[in-house]
Amino acid sequence: MKVSLIIVTYNRPAALAIILKSVVNQSVYPDEIIIADDGSTKETQQLIESFQQKFPVPLLQVWHEDKGFRAAAIRNKAVKKSSGEYLIFSDGDLFFHPRFIEDFRRNIRKGEALIGSRVFLSESATKRRTRTKKKRFAVPFFSPKIENNRLNAVRLPFLNTLLKPLHFSSNLRGGLLGTWKKDVMAVNGWNEDFSGWGLEDTELVARLFNGGVTFRKIKFQAITYHLWHKVQSREQVLINQQLLEKTITGKFIKCKNGLTSSE
Repeated sequence: MKVSLIIVTYNRPAALAIILKSVVNQSVYPDEIIIADDGSTKETQQLIESFQQKFPVPLLQVWHEDKGFRAAAIRNKAVKKSSGEYLIFSDGDLFFHPRFIEDFRRNIRKGEALIGSRVFLSESATKRRTRTKKKRFAVPFFSPKIENNRLNAVRLPFLNTLLKPLHFSSNLRGGLLGTWKKDVMAVNGWNEDFSGWGLEDTELVARLFNGGVTFRKIKFQAITYHLWHKVQSREQVLINQQLLEKTITGKFIKCKNGLTSSE
């Protein structure tokens, strides 16, 4: 089984460098990485090129023009480019515990999708990490660097077997999502009607649920660490909320404006 890791980024090369270094430090590698670049400047392109020279697996990039927050559209572009049977989507503010891919691979099952969790680092810890060349990619439970979700820093994989499949909730997020590519194709990918920050990931999760995919939380393993950043603009959230509600109440499986467009 081939696994593609898709990472969204936008004009944050220092964070992307940390993320890519955390991939190099993995116990097990993904088969390819695709950087889904939502319109970054040349600095990000140059960073990716510098990593490509010595990266242990194919490191690819898709890019489109900067026309505001269009994460759904650039993720679809990455899906089209991917060669993996299984896709792991990650936001550009998360770096990975050294056993992240190993843990994720161990939990993949047919007919299921996995939703990951995050440990939130403080602003000061994030700033120190971007300045320091030598980095550890596992942050202990008791570390003062952790600001929120401390329990998610605990790696005890056997505990995950005790968790039951998830019921759908509009509070579920898909910013760290593992799913079969065929299931993403079946719902026509990410809904490109979403622009501006917010809820495009939950809407994809809703359509996958509606299509019969079972969801599990991948917890106490496959740990990720969230790098602090300023809060994104929320000006589109009300419109995006209405789009999400239409999908939930209509029990939609496919979106019209996704990997292919019917408009």
